[in-house]
Amino acid sequence: MSFSALASATEFLARCDGAAIRLHAARSLGSPRKFGTISALREGAERDMFARDVRELFLLPYAQALRNGRLRGEASGILGPVLSSNASVALDALIARGCLRPSEAVNVVLDDMLTRAHPRGFFYEPYQAEEAYSARSREEEICFVVITAFCVRYLIAFGRGRDSRIAKAVAWLCKMQDQDGAWRPSRTRLCRNETEGYQLTRAVAQAFAELPAPALKRYVPPRRRLAAAWADRVLVRCEDPDAVLTDLNIAEDPQGPSHAGRGPDIPTALHDRILYFPLEDLWLALAVGASPKHPHLAPWIQWLEESQLADGSWRLGDPSLRERLLLSDPNGRLRAEALFLTDEWITLRGAQILRIARKRTRVPSAEPVAA
Repeated sequence: MSFSALASATEFLARCDGAAIRLHAARSLGSPRKFGTISALREGAERDMFARDVRELFLLPYAQALRNGRLRGEASGILGPVLSSNASVALDALIARGCLRPSEAVNVVLDDMLTRAHPRGFFYEPYQAEEAYSARSREEEICFVVITAFCVRYLIAFGRGRDSRIAKAVAWLCKMQDQDGAWRPSRTRLCRNETEGYQLTRAVAQAFAELPAPALKRYVPPRRRLAAAWADRVLVRCEDPDAVLTDLNIAEDPQGPSHAGRGPDIPTALHDRILYFPLEDLWLALAVGASPKHPHLAPWIQWLEESQLADGSWRLGDPSLRERLLLSDPNGRLRAEALFLTDEWITLRGAQILRIARKRTRVPSAEPVAA
């Protein structure tokens, strides 16, 4: 594992102006003095105009709809799913930029989230209450995996992780895990679109990556199975590698229907809108404990070491993809993914990947290493 590549990336990031990038680098790269004090970097991130836009344009309408009861039951209509999706985009964007200070709108959203913890452990959307309390079988509960994983991640990230409902939700997620370590929808849905298993497993992996170190020991077996399943599913090719690809670089689901061609089938309407972020899935695999020597991961780590530029950075091979993302979604300007297309963020992810990989290769134990 190259020490110089990580050191060069750290020096590049130390010269960056963005408070969010510097904040994440200070927290994750082991050289906080190079970036400034955490408190000052937090203040800089909170002053970001983006954070204000997210709260005012996405979270405030959601919080107001919660107060008015417009997200619950039949009253939600189309509005409920749309506002819930917008709130998730907003919370993802705030986390990505290190803006974790609870504002009034954020607190309203998080408080309501906790009221939607089902006695059996899972969370549900405001408009799913009737469905949640009528569910009696595993097949009926599996549809709550993604929202439960999202809630666990958001609540931990924004400082609510000590609530007992979080531990109960993680235990429920572990119960819903398949024997091979993945999470999948009902068989009917899997046959229609086998990428749903990837999406469910990814959501749970993001939640597990957010778990604090003391909690990791409680979930070693399911986390180990998750790490193996996730590494087996992602980054099956390292042909023309880049920080962003225009097709899903994932394996077919071993329990899904078999398809010909490169990767699993996806809905036709989405073919021209796909942007796949290999470094996000690579980082996520390592963050949940996968080995950097895994045959799907090792070539990408090697590519990072070999493709680094002289100034210590990694850059987007096709800059036009930035415009493609912003134009592909009416909410594109505020999507968390927009950050993943900046040279600074790509370099941050590259450095984080190399640091985790270096730590993992230095630890002889099979136990997962906290990211």
